[in-house]
Amino acid sequence: MTTLGLVVAEFNRPITEQMEEVALEAADDAGAEVYGTVHVPGVYDAPLAADRLARLEAVDAVAVIGTVITGDTDHDQVITDATAQQLADVSLERDTPVTLGVTGPGMSAAESRERIENAAKAVDGALDLVEELPDPQ
Repeated sequence: MTTLGLVVAEFNRPITEQMEEVALEAADDAGAEVYGTVHVPGVYDAPLAADRLARLEAVDAVAVIGTVITGDTDHDQVITDATAQQLADVSLERDTPVTLGVTGPGMSAAESRERIENAAKAVDGALDLVEELPDPQ
């Protein structure tokens, strides 16, 4: 059985709470065990939590869930770009799949709510990577 770590951003919680439910359901449907869920203040804070989970022997993959809604500045673009890069770095440095289930940038709250199901895609992608990647040994 594949064991998954889940990181969920608290910012925009009415949306990310639904995303978390979708992610947990996707893991259950796939027969995966969720080792634990780490709630972080916002998407930008996710890489450290993903790294901590990826360090654990018991965790086979990590899915990161969150949403970044556009504002009056380019802040949403900066946050998502930095987070995506840092999560890719964690995945490579820990040799553990880390998937990006973060919606945004450039989205309104309504558009973000329409993409709640993307959380399941992050879980499915993490589980697929565990299955498909060759054993490094």
